[in-house]
Amino acid sequence: MSVKKLTLLAILTGVASIINILESYVQIIPGIPFKIGFSNIVTLIIIYKYGAKEAVITVLLRIVVTALYSPGTFNYATFSLSFSGAVFSLIVLSILVKLDFFGITANSTLSSLFHVIGQLVAASFLFTDVVAYYAPLMLFISIPAGIFTGILANRFLDRTKDIFIDKKF
Repeated sequence: MSVKKLTLLAILTGVASIINILESYVQIIPGIPFKIGFSNIVTLIIIYKYGAKEAVITVLLRIVVTALYSPGTFNYATFSLSFSGAVFSLIVLSILVKLDFFGITANSTLSSLFHVIGQLVAASFLFTDVVAYYAPLMLFISIPAGIFTGILANRFLDRTKDIFIDKKF
């Protein structure tokens, strides 16, 4: 791994962590713990430019960093929801990118949907009563959130093509 690639991945992990922490302060729908998932833009950028292995490593680092530096103390439930959502999302996203059948926006949308499904699976073990109440709304909102983050990631990748080229000197 080149120094440039390692540096870019470290910066992207830091950016994703900061975005995730800042997003935790903003409640989009009062009473519902839902985030758009702007840090997933960084995940999309990494998986499209570097691959699934690099995306998995940076997402796991982001989850740990975010859990340690989020408001309040380390919360096991929040960490479990983030981790399970990320695992489901990354598995689906890795398969979709490997198949190269859909574009980045469609892949982002399906990944977002599976992120929520992963969170609901974890929530079913942690909070049995809440899942049935939140599930339909969370699944519905994940679709426009995935479309939005996919569009933003696509625009970013279009405008920053030169940054990710590894030049040999």
